[in-house]
Amino acid sequence: MSNSKRKCAYCKERKKAETMFIRGAQAFCNKEHYIEYQVASKDRLVSAGRKIQRSEIKERKQKLKTLSDYNKEAQAAVNAYIRARDFGKPCISCGSMPEQKRGGTMDAGHYRSRGAASHLRFNVLNIAGQCVRCNRYNSGNAVDFRIGLIERIGVELVEKLESDNEPRKFDVDYLKRVKRIFNKRARWYKKRRGV
Repeated sequence: MSNSKRKCAYCKERKKAETMFIRGAQAFCNKEHYIEYQVASKDRLVSAGRKIQRSEIKERKQKLKTLSDYNKEAQAAVNAYIRARDFGKPCISCGSMPEQKRGGTMDAGHYRSRGAASHLRFNVLNIAGQCVRCNRYNSGNAVDFRIGLIERIGVELVEKLESDNEPRKFDVDYLKRVKRIFNKRARWYKKRRGV
């Protein structure tokens, strides 16, 4: 009889080799440890399978996205940036300072609407923090928006926005880049504010 000892693959305890339950290259204290080891291995494989499955689902969703989906994501990133940039500033149209709270008291209002001038939808000069009342319920309050915009950026830039009618098409790569850049900028403003 040899005095060699082997380590149990399940509990890591060292015992005499002749008392161990051997399966392939691995040794176990008893059959129960072997069964527990197999169950644990299967659980690890299942969780690894779930990770693979999640990444496959994410990939498939990415492939199914339309140009409209990318457009919405890019617009949401730009709007989040504008709200972060103009945090603490009064509404560009009415000058009110609604209580800043989660859920939205300020919108990212467009001077020239996305419907009328979709080519300016990501232009940060065309967008400013606007209270919900002015943006949603007063149809953007365009006249007062123009007055506030002139105060902020000057009459030359406002007139340049008004005369910009050159159509632009946004491709997927451009929209992905817009989303990435403006999410990063919004995070910078929030970090600076300590949010």
